[in-house]
Amino acid sequence: MSVVARSSVALSAVAGDLNLDARYDADVWRADELGVGAARGRGTLTFSAVSPPWLKTATKAWARQRLTLDAAFNTVQAGVAALRRFSSFMASCQAPVTRPEQIDRPLLEAYFAWLGVQPIANATRALSKVFLRSFLEENRRYGWVEGIRAGAVIYHDEVGSRRRSLPRFVPEFVMAQLESDAHLARLAPHYRHLVVVITETGLRAGDACALRADALVTDTAGWPCLRFEAHKMRAEQIVPLSDRAVRALRDQQRLVADTCKQGSPWLFPCRRDPSLAQGYDAFLAAFTRWQRVIALHDEAGQRVHVVPHQLRHSLGTRLINKGVPQHVIQRLLGHASSEMTALYAHLHDTTLREEMERYWKSRVDVEGRLLGFDPEAVTADAEWLKHNLGRAADSLPNGYCGRPPRQECPHPNACLTCPDFQTTVQFLPVHRRQAEATKELLDAAEAAGRERLADNHRRVLTNLEKIIPALEALEGDG
Repeated sequence: MSVVARSSVALSAVAGDLNLDARYDADVWRADELGVGAARGRGTLTFSAVSPPWLKTATKAWARQRLTLDAAFNTVQAGVAALRRFSSFMASCQAPVTRPEQIDRPLLEAYFAWLGVQPIANATRALSKVFLRSFLEENRRYGWVEGIRAGAVIYHDEVGSRRRSLPRFVPEFVMAQLESDAHLARLAPHYRHLVVVITETGLRAGDACALRADALVTDTAGWPCLRFEAHKMRAEQIVPLSDRAVRALRDQQRLVADTCKQGSPWLFPCRRDPSLAQGYDAFLAAFTRWQRVIALHDEAGQRVHVVPHQLRHSLGTRLINKGVPQHVIQRLLGHASSEMTALYAHLHDTTLREEMERYWKSRVDVEGRLLGFDPEAVTADAEWLKHNLGRAADSLPNGYCGRPPRQECPHPNACLTCPDFQTTVQFLPVHRRQAEATKELLDAAEAAGRERLADNHRRVLTNLEKIIPALEALEGDG
């Protein structure tokens, strides 16, 4: 008996169903027939394009072993796609590869070169190497294919790293349109409730579509929560809900009760067959059509297109901007590691810096002179760092201190005569009140013959009379 056959019998015995052999031998696998969880609309796996026959048989053995080890069905789909890509390369060689012993190190190097010119994303290119490397390593352990050369190895540093992109959050101007009650009213209630739930909870769209009918629960304090299966993490999660999300979920429960007289195990059932969960593809199509109906656009009036997963990124960005700790966001969004959550913090730092650059371009000094700022200057990062470390914005009632943090101030209580003082339009009312008060103090000091004190007040008033007009001009420009 071959190693593949022995492995098949062993796995079938573990499953306790000998009929599984026929299902796993087929060229098309269906997750529900195998007793494997999969997102609705993504439960089919096809091997027909993998060749030669010995590679197809080994690919099936590899996929079955992965599922037995509790790999997600979509992960196995990606792995089979990678092996199908390797199969296409072997068939395209000048002398097609038809025997296992032809797979050696030079062939793998040729495959790397072939991948490099294929019209695929860098992440797909990297995953193609990752899954082939996994297949070759596990084949040496399980012996699915005999004859592959021992030197047919893909080393770790050859795989390359998947490019980590920043979260694709939706700008607030666009989010306001997506969250508008008037715009949401133009979306069918079934999909409208789904959009609100995703926006408010940050659920992956596939997980939201597959919410069970009993997903709405309460904690020990009576606070509404959502219980769901995070398919990517293969774990059950419970997250707290906002009032808006609770209203949408309860409205959806009433909608299902009114339209599905036989009931449904799903909170968002398929509209044609309530025994099935809402399909992601149908939701995506409805979400895309709705954006065209409401003429979704950016601040320049240009049409924009948003995919549901961007709503998840937008929630993460909003939370980090509100100062929610990263470990809390990681738990809420179900990130496997802190790396993804840290990208939101990086994004926050970037957007916050843009806001600070706008502020820096509208500062005036104690003489009322506009302070310039060049974001491309070599000192720009130092000024940004100084602002973050200093936190001076909370220390002065009428502006900011431009001195580096932790450096002693030689002008205590004399900011309006200090060359390091900076201020902006938001402090204009404070400066006007201070000018009136300073005039009164100057008159009193002069009447009392206190020339030194009067001279100090006079310098402060002189600077205020420069600062106020400069800020008024900036206010007018704004």
